[in-house]
Amino acid sequence: HDLESFFWVLFWICIHYDGPDSEVGPTEFESWNYESDNKLVGSKKGVISDEEDFLNSARVNFTPHYKPLIPCVNRLRRKVFPNGERWKKPELGLYESMTDILRQARKDMETASV
Repeated sequence: HDLESFFWVLFWICIHYDGPDSEVGPTEFESWNYESDNKLVGSKKGVISDEEDFLNSARVNFTPHYKPLIPCVNRLRRKVFPNGERWKKPELGLYESMTDILRQARKDMETASV
């Protein structure tokens, strides 16, 4: 699913970069590059299935530049993985919901920087 992939790319950026063009090097998630598909699915599910575990992981692993995005990424996580699970059927409103979350995050960041 494209929107699920978007979530994982955003997550990857938040843990591997400390701002534009500032890669931090290997992280504890580096093994994801080498896991089999089945093992990777289990690893990713462990990261997103429980909200408290996800938030703790984000607080520990997101770089300082991206820590302010934790609430936004968590809202996206809840939308893409309702109840910690993948959508079993296409969700027609998912794209719009995710776009709304990202728009609100932009407004929040603009307000915070004023």
